[in-house]
Amino acid sequence: MATPDSYSTERTFLRIVELGSIRAAAREAGVEPSSLSRKLARLEVRLGTQLIDRAAQSTTDAGQLYYNKMRTLLSQIDALEAAVAGDAGKPQGTLRIGASIDFGQAFVAPWLTRFCQMHDQVQGQLTLDARHVDMVEAGLDLTIRIGILPDSALMARKLGTAHRVLVASPDYLARKGLPETASDLAAHDHVLYLPEHAHRPLRLTDANGKEHSIKRQTKLTIGAVRSIAQAVAAGMGIHAGPRWAFAEMLKTGEVVEVLPDHSQPALPIYAVWAPVAIQPARIRAFVDFAADQIKQIPSLRN
Repeated sequence: MATPDSYSTERTFLRIVELGSIRAAAREAGVEPSSLSRKLARLEVRLGTQLIDRAAQSTTDAGQLYYNKMRTLLSQIDALEAAVAGDAGKPQGTLRIGASIDFGQAFVAPWLTRFCQMHDQVQGQLTLDARHVDMVEAGLDLTIRIGILPDSALMARKLGTAHRVLVASPDYLARKGLPETASDLAAHDHVLYLPEHAHRPLRLTDANGKEHSIKRQTKLTIGAVRSIAQAVAAGMGIHAGPRWAFAEMLKTGEVVEVLPDHSQPALPIYAVWAPVAIQPARIRAFVDFAADQIKQIPSLRN
């Protein structure tokens, strides 16, 4: 395994970035801030560029690039040395995961918490974002993505499937009427996730295998699934969304399923990571762990 002295200057730079300041990194290391400042300055002289803006205590563009690439490189070196030392199967180090806000809060955060409890040499970092970020640029080891993946050089493993459901509150349906056919949905209010969804038809397949394309009208758009669930329960309209977000509400009757004999295209759930010569054990182990967790959740199983 890599020792604390292996690439010590580069590792010092990484900790300064990760902890947010030279002072914080010095406190962790138990040394004077001036000692780390000199080490950082020597690194900048060697590279011929400034890595950290001292006044703002933030990375420069060059510093962020160096951080992202060096973090990946050192992770590979640690994995190689662990393999040579016969310790390649033991998860260790910092596991950086990215996920969407709603799915990440509901599932990935508790998964990562339990994973870190199981492996005392693993530290976890979870980044939640409404958009799909460039995982390499963001310095992530792994992302959890829902939906069809674009062609890329990234590696992926399918973990499960996000099944979808049409829901509304009993109050809304009492006021507006229960849709009996797919075409009835065009006359209803819909709560949408994104404004552009108003211009995308809702695609349903009925019990006979016939496909329907429904144009939706909306009075409310909210870019957060859990907030949408609250709005639907409050009677704001019908929503076509992930079953997992409404599982408890369906059990309690806060919302009910609309047109249960119609289906929507389900979305695959993937773990995605960058191709590397040696994959760190923490990544392999977490992907296996997440796949096992999903098998226990009916609304996410394949």
